[in-house]
Amino acid sequence: MSAYAIILAGGEGRRVGGDVPKQFLPVKGVPLFVYSLRKFTAFDPVEAIVLVVSEAWESFARESVAAEAPGKRILFAPAGKSRQHSVFSGLKALEGIAAAEDAVFVHDSVRPLFPLDNLGDGLAAIEDYDVALPVISVKDATYLSGDGVCLEDILPRSELYSGQSPECLRYGRFVSAHAQFSEDEIAGIRGCSELAFRAGLRVKFIAGAEQNFKITTKEDLQAFTLLV
Repeated sequence: MSAYAIILAGGEGRRVGGDVPKQFLPVKGVPLFVYSLRKFTAFDPVEAIVLVVSEAWESFARESVAAEAPGKRILFAPAGKSRQHSVFSGLKALEGIAAAEDAVFVHDSVRPLFPLDNLGDGLAAIEDYDVALPVISVKDATYLSGDGVCLEDILPRSELYSGQSPECLRYGRFVSAHAQFSEDEIAGIRGCSELAFRAGLRVKFIAGAEQNFKITTKEDLQAFTLLV
């Protein structure tokens, strides 16, 4: 079984501030997304990496990775109109390269602190399952409210988990799963494991990590800067 990686770097998130999407902001002289890329280039089973980027930032991304992945094949795919459309764009870039039973990691570029154990654990999990999802348990009491004002239900914290990436999946099964959904349905899906679950595929939890936070705000970026 060969392994490949899709890194999602096509978002236009600006909550960090400024006119540059957060995944391209420099952290100690290195674009943020490159920290995620380096994790996959250091993992020997990954044979090729697909970077999903918008057309406006493709040249910048190409220049940023030119010297980052010796011995690894780097492909580029256009960002889609939603996160899951971008995932599918990355999957299509692997047509003729990845075999049906090969493993594909799908990762948000703005989660640069994921542990390398997630990669080995993911490969092990899909020996018996279709998708591996890193999760951490929910620590705070969790409440349900449809209007954001009134408490409607108290959710069982011991049964709740927060999903992370990289997710790991079987290439052929996951490509086929997309055919079960309309374009509008795909646009509303927020993660590969959600699509897999709704398509009847089996998803296994693997251990995530508290430090694998998603960089969304200026405070998140500051915290990451202190850790690298």
